[in-house]
Amino acid sequence: MGGARRWSWRDAWSWLGLNLGRRAGLVAAVGLLLTIVLGLGVTLLRFQTSNASYLNANDPAQIDNHRYEHYFGGDLIVTMFTMDRGFTVNDLFTPANVAAFERVQAALHKDPSVFSVMTPLDAVTLADRLLAEPPGSVDPTATVAFHLLFSALQREPSAKGKAVLSAYLASSLGQLDRVPPDARQLADPAWVEVLLHNPNGTLRAASEAFFPNDGHAAMFIFLKGHQTIAQESAAARTVSRIIDATHFQHARTLVTGVPELLRTINDYLTSGFITLGAIAALVMAVILLLLFTVRWRLLPFAIVAVGLVWAFGLTGYFHIPLTLGSIASLPVLLGVGMDYAIQLHSRVEEEVVLDRAAHPIQATARNLGPALLVVTFDCVFAFVSLAFSKVPMVRQFGWLLVVGIVAVCVFSIFGTLAVLGVREYRSPTRGRDFSRGFLSRLAVRLGKVSPRAAVPLILISGVILVGGVAVEGHLKMETDPIQWIDPSAPTVRAMHEVRAGIGSDNYFQVLVSTDHPYSDQTVDFVDQLSRQLFARFPHELYLGSGMVNLVSELTDLPGVQPVPPTGAQVREVASLAPPDIRRTLVANGGHELGIVFEAKTATLEPLTPVVDDILHDVHPPKGIQATPGGIALVGVGLIDNLQASRSLLTYLAVLFVGLFLAVRLRSVWRSLLSLVPVVIAVGIVALATWALGVQLSPMTAVSGPLVVAVCTEFTSLMLLRFVEERARGLDPAAAMASTASRTGRAFMVSGLTAVAGIAVIASSSWPLLRGFGVVVGLNVAIALVCALVVLPPILVWAERNCRNVVSRGLTAAVQETPRTGGRPPSSPAPSRQPVVDPHAEPAVPLSRILTGVRDD
Repeated sequence: MGGARRWSWRDAWSWLGLNLGRRAGLVAAVGLLLTIVLGLGVTLLRFQTSNASYLNANDPAQIDNHRYEHYFGGDLIVTMFTMDRGFTVNDLFTPANVAAFERVQAALHKDPSVFSVMTPLDAVTLADRLLAEPPGSVDPTATVAFHLLFSALQREPSAKGKAVLSAYLASSLGQLDRVPPDARQLADPAWVEVLLHNPNGTLRAASEAFFPNDGHAAMFIFLKGHQTIAQESAAARTVSRIIDATHFQHARTLVTGVPELLRTINDYLTSGFITLGAIAALVMAVILLLLFTVRWRLLPFAIVAVGLVWAFGLTGYFHIPLTLGSIASLPVLLGVGMDYAIQLHSRVEEEVVLDRAAHPIQATARNLGPALLVVTFDCVFAFVSLAFSKVPMVRQFGWLLVVGIVAVCVFSIFGTLAVLGVREYRSPTRGRDFSRGFLSRLAVRLGKVSPRAAVPLILISGVILVGGVAVEGHLKMETDPIQWIDPSAPTVRAMHEVRAGIGSDNYFQVLVSTDHPYSDQTVDFVDQLSRQLFARFPHELYLGSGMVNLVSELTDLPGVQPVPPTGAQVREVASLAPPDIRRTLVANGGHELGIVFEAKTATLEPLTPVVDDILHDVHPPKGIQATPGGIALVGVGLIDNLQASRSLLTYLAVLFVGLFLAVRLRSVWRSLLSLVPVVIAVGIVALATWALGVQLSPMTAVSGPLVVAVCTEFTSLMLLRFVEERARGLDPAAAMASTASRTGRAFMVSGLTAVAGIAVIASSSWPLLRGFGVVVGLNVAIALVCALVVLPPILVWAERNCRNVVSRGLTAAVQETPRTGGRPPSSPAPSRQPVVDPHAEPAVPLSRILTGVRDD
């Protein structure tokens, strides 16, 4: 026996290729068993669509919102009443409608997801109680409303204000006198006119949230907090069913709100996830049939389909939840997985047709396997950057991609080599020289840019990168949730109609906590806070609605200096308020007060300064605290986190991949060369987006790492194949020509499938996904072109002028004997013989591979 030598990883790949074909039956049995086991994991997949997906548990916005929802409930469903032609809100309270309001409120309270239901009947009931005379009295000056106005008159500091208040009191008493006491019933429109309108005919400010104009009224259903989209969707369906089944005289109803929007998102998640995947699969199958000129053209598609079962099965077993961002994972994994299978399939036929290798499966595994591992780790490190996002669903999306890409890679290698090993054994391929085909010739032509252009191309790429970085901060993100989904969706039409009818479909809430409930100090602070926010943000907010605001607005008159009510007055009005109004605005015995602001803006971004103002510029007295809350706060926090991390995640992905390549390829230069097409693509798209003024969708926050992963996959494969050709003794130009001619077909087809898989998202009717598909698809397409056009002259130049900087130190690891030349197209195919000949090269036991020693 001779001396012993260490076994390399390439020897392990040789052993793998040899035994995958030889033991195809065992491989098939194990593969089937694993597929069944992992397929069961798919049943464990769960959609996570609560607020926990949007913000970290320790995020201040999440903490503040959690606290608000604990006291005052969660998302809001709005029911708008539109009066029939010839009727006003005065006609809404017929006996039949009053009974209908009571039935609806009672039915909704039976739903465990409902927190409170404030109806227009509650609003007029409170107004009726404020104007009611004490039992046995017919003195209108004995009403609570009169006492509130008279108190404001006494405390009004200016003579002008006193005159205005006096005149208003007199006209209000005259308004009351026009309705006889026995006619003061809600069924009488004349009495409702008094309850809802000032003496001059304008609507009372205290009831404006319920009655924004004479043609519309609103009912507010607050759901319980901390619910998932599935729970809120079920509640939204219940609300719609109850409202639609109830007839209101002289009015028609329309139900909408955040839960309805979330229900639309949830429904699209469950159906769109499969639909987009099916469309992407169909497009990829067509590309394979038309352009991939090999035997069994759809084999890569079948391989990747099983690989996806592995990927999502493991995702289920690891309890990685699916979120809105997960919908982008299917086309991405399809595209990357297809590239693996196509590269392997094409390389096997290259070894058979062009090189007439005695062991094509073994040669493919030995030559291409290490490169596929490199690009897999490229993707893994790019996706790991998503773990640094502040948004939980982005991190979960990143881990899904990490697990998915590893699963797809493993099955693509094992499955493709095993299936083709059996095929080549039973029916050896008899093909033509595809290196002279159209796609290969196109790849060679694209890569024929003169190496003298390398330095200018490198400088241009640097300028593009710097320009892209410079404009990143100026890119705008679409922050109107309505603009994220299909504009033709019924939910969108309903929200637009509600916005036009009652003035807003967006709400912003504030929680005031006090150690001194119903104290004058607390009431003064709440009143001043509401007015201060309205004054500072007149284009973003309407005046707030709360128990303090309701009392204060009863005495707010033009020309009168606002006089805050007293704590005792607020306590008295709160005691008269119907239970649902009280529950929505006051909690914990008055220690917690809620203020609800209708937002004038539909977008989330303009509310960011409102949040900042409350957090940093509001200074309450000792014992009082004010914090923002509600779904708008969560949305603002989500958008802020997405915008802050969008560029960071891209550059982290480039950094991580660059460091990995520098270590794995043992050269910083080789790492930088692989990243040139990536930075060009990222920079060009950023510049184009800025120049055209295109608004990005929130999902583009995860697009950077995806682009880096897919693009470095192309460039790493090309660079490593160039090194392999150099190891065969070819000069740089010839090595690049051979790389392009032999891999051009695979690169073109896999590149098109990757672009198509991602671009399919651009066919979505949802702008949220469509923008993502356009941006990512454009990035990948540009990177593919750069890999075929820009990278070749740079590699040739670097190899010629920088002392073999590309291949130095790597050629020994991939050393091959020079090719003897492929069989001419007209030559007969080799006679049928086993591709895996056990006598040609002894099989090496796995134990010998693992120990790393063999006998010479």
